[in-house]
Amino acid sequence: MESKNQFIVANTTSSSVAEMKKEHIIPVFAKDNEVAIAHYEFVQQTRDAVQMYFDQCVVPEPLVKVSHPIHGRIPEAMYKRPNELLDREKTLYYERMMFLIRVPAVTKVVGGQTLSLVVAGVKAYNWDRLHGKYTPQRFKLAIGFQVHVCSNLCVFTDGHLVDFDTNTIDDIYLKAYNMCANFNVEDQVRKLQEWSQISLSEEQFKSFIGRVRCDFFDSERDTSHWLGDQQMAKVVRGYYTDEHFSRGNDGSITLWNLYNLLTEANKSSYVDSFLDRYQGIARILKMTSYD
Repeated sequence: MESKNQFIVANTTSSSVAEMKKEHIIPVFAKDNEVAIAHYEFVQQTRDAVQMYFDQCVVPEPLVKVSHPIHGRIPEAMYKRPNELLDREKTLYYERMMFLIRVPAVTKVVGGQTLSLVVAGVKAYNWDRLHGKYTPQRFKLAIGFQVHVCSNLCVFTDGHLVDFDTNTIDDIYLKAYNMCANFNVEDQVRKLQEWSQISLSEEQFKSFIGRVRCDFFDSERDTSHWLGDQQMAKVVRGYYTDEHFSRGNDGSITLWNLYNLLTEANKSSYVDSFLDRYQGIARILKMTSYD
């Protein structure tokens, strides 16, 4: 069983709100030196909103992953070699960050596995024009379920991914709160349960894999958020060998197990494309319709 912290593994480093607040500098818009919204502010505002909406439970500290470090140094250390720099002479922030907040008060059972509601968010400074003047920044939020048996992040984005631009932390709070309020838990669980009752035969699964891998290179399709060849190879490996979501004795596989194999493969995506590819997974699964 994987560590609960491994909701994404692609070239990332674990962090926390306290660490980002204390140790990471805040980037600015270069032309007017206006400060950008910090990663820790995004996480903090979202957690406050989730705690306010689900006030019947204590929301735990978010799990945070960062990537693409931006290193710097103070002026006094300008001419030092990198290996001569003292810790106090270094500056650091990360270009990309993703976090996950569990809501332990909302749990369901689907396909024999326990699901717990989660809220996730992504921020990447490369989305913003930091080289120019101050403009609103881009953020992404999502709400969905976490499969505890393999710590597999299962975020459904059909109406529950919020992609927005803002220049105030108050707006982040409102977006997060409204997203929680508009999420229909029972309707979502019903959809998941339906997936656990539908199966593909071995022949249908192999046809599905072939169609996905072919369509990835189809210039007439928008596959910008598609899973690539290496990730689909992980899905095929999981079909045969995964401890929890592999095929049945007759070679068939439920859509629920297939979905979990796809989300497991998505863990190798970069943080700034992680949620987008869940939209791609939703489109990919539509290809499992057979006459």
